[in-house]
Amino acid sequence: MSSASFFDRRHLADFGTIGEGQPELAKAFFAYYGQVFQDGALSVRLKSLTALAVAHVVQCPYCIDAYTRGSLEAGADLEQMTEAVHVAAAVRSASVMDYGLQMLGQAAKLGMGGSAVDTPAYYFSVAQLSNDGAHEAASPELSRAHEAWNQAVFADGALEGIEKALIGLACAHAIQCPYSIHRQTEAAKGLGGDLAQMTEAVHVANAIRGGAALVHGLQMKELVQEDVA
Repeated sequence: MSSASFFDRRHLADFGTIGEGQPELAKAFFAYYGQVFQDGALSVRLKSLTALAVAHVVQCPYCIDAYTRGSLEAGADLEQMTEAVHVAAAVRSASVMDYGLQMLGQAAKLGMGGSAVDTPAYYFSVAQLSNDGAHEAASPELSRAHEAWNQAVFADGALEGIEKALIGLACAHAIQCPYSIHRQTEAAKGLGGDLAQMTEAVHVANAIRGGAALVHGLQMKELVQEDVA
């Protein structure tokens, strides 16, 4: 391989060369990407912080580097950036716990005890959102500690609650969790967020997921070029 390790930092500087295989596709993507990160219903600062949070939930080291710098350049500080990362962690965590309700329901069906959890024949039931109490019944102390952290994360701080809800909504789409999408949409709406703001947050998530896929494509390109050489 051209590099002794994966996730070579020089790939980030070489990102533009991903267009060599399909220039027109790359041109269209970068035009979209640039438009996403312009000032709009959301500021460049909030979009950069949202991108930083999404970079963490999709675990893209290139994007984390890029949007740590991008957030600083857009006027964010370390406290705001840290809160954005906690939002990403909280959304990831909430998604895990929501899926954990499926485990509790199946365990009850298998005669393992625990609180009864409605488990319909189909997955991703909206009714599942009403089963939150099952976790507290199964593990009270852990459930309360988790909820205390979650409340602290989404409280007003260096970032306002609405900013956190919009960041959370983007993260929810990036991890494709219908429960988290539902919760964060409701949270953003309740805090005064509108459709334009929420749509821009989702486009940030989409741009980062797409960008993460393409920047990782540099590994593919290097391997192909080595085989040809």
